[in-house]
Amino acid sequence: MGYWNKVRNGIIFHEVIRSFENNVGRGEPVETNITKSKHIINTLKNGVIPNISLELLCTGREREIEEFKRCLDDISAGNGVVKFVSGEYGSGKSFMLELLSQLAVRSGFLVAKIVINKGFTLNNFENFYYNVMHNLSLHEINSLGTEFEEIFDIWVSKLQNYTDKEMASDEIRNVISTLNNYNSSFARAFLVYIKAKTSRDSELSNAAASWIKGEKNIPANLKARFDVKGDIDRQNSIDFFKSFISLVNLLGYKGTVIVIDELELLMKLRSDLRNNAYENLRYLIDSCGSGEFNKCMFVFAGTNEFFEDKEKGIKTYAALYQRLGNRLTINDSFFLNVRKPILNLKKLSFEDIQALTDKIVMYHREAFNWIPKLSNEAIRNWTLLDLKKSGNPIMPVNTRIYITKLIEILDIIEQNPDSKLYCSELRLVKKNGVDIFVNSARSSYETPNYPG
Repeated sequence: MGYWNKVRNGIIFHEVIRSFENNVGRGEPVETNITKSKHIINTLKNGVIPNISLELLCTGREREIEEFKRCLDDISAGNGVVKFVSGEYGSGKSFMLELLSQLAVRSGFLVAKIVINKGFTLNNFENFYYNVMHNLSLHEINSLGTEFEEIFDIWVSKLQNYTDKEMASDEIRNVISTLNNYNSSFARAFLVYIKAKTSRDSELSNAAASWIKGEKNIPANLKARFDVKGDIDRQNSIDFFKSFISLVNLLGYKGTVIVIDELELLMKLRSDLRNNAYENLRYLIDSCGSGEFNKCMFVFAGTNEFFEDKEKGIKTYAALYQRLGNRLTINDSFFLNVRKPILNLKKLSFEDIQALTDKIVMYHREAFNWIPKLSNEAIRNWTLLDLKKSGNPIMPVNTRIYITKLIEILDIIEQNPDSKLYCSELRLVKKNGVDIFVNSARSSYETPNYPG
């Protein structure tokens, strides 16, 4: 009987179900001894975004978080969504992308996080597909990344718990049948992968998984075992991506979230490659709008320059720029509209900086078991004063620079309790229209006025 006739008659599925008794397990997550507070402080001081508790750290972005949650609800309901995040360096774009990723993962979405770099420039769709498949995260796996194979193992574990093996067989049949509507080669390779995995044929399962993930140079004799030829190209990579997001939904996840950071690096590409990248961005927007990428959300982040530059930014590609609209149509200083395609992150207010300071001081106290003698307001003011002395603008503050300086000062105070540095209350007052730092022990320092 031919292969696909066996598929249609359910014979392949029953063969797979019979082999389920040979459990294909996965290793338990490795526990870490470092405390949450130490992890947060140590990562922040290095300018890195912690991979836990971001919602607790987030300050002044409540409306933006609610908008992201609304978008997740939209894709869970079956829609496709595209969102862009803009802002200056240090305004918190990467932080917001990581926060969204954490929210999505905890809510039952599959997430792929990618950064524009020399190996990924978005001008090549098969490279886009490859990077999505190699940068996956989901809630069940306690790791920084998730392999395609791990996603399948979780599904297999669920099927193994079915008391009715016919129900498991029906679920596999439904998955393969749906995938076949997008790309028969993808469906065939995935089914062969299931069989090889459950029968412990690691050579064949690894080859099938590699081919599905867009890897090249797979031996022809192995590809012949699951009846495929050639490698990923632009057209079949689009079909494969559609197959994959459909597979994600079929396996019980709420949808797929693709997060891509540092779009401004596309401006460094050669003009033809840059235009190809902008064309791919346009294609992704149109495909979400037309329903081709249901239950899929794309979130891109870039600096203001990427959206405003008339020589190399998206304004050079009219088809893309027109779809996003002019983000400066409404004066953002008076109106907040988080539902626009481009979400512009403003710098944090003075009150937000104080709230952020309070949170970081709390984590630092927990991490090193100490109590500062200074008030949080004084610690904030010493941080702002040190930034001023280093030539950095104070307000609006660069969030990343402020956080690293704040933790540096907290480390110094905690390790040198008898030091004369940072030992007194420092107040910030206004005198004759000028903001002045007043040291309760010695002198005053003037600083330019800033918006309250």
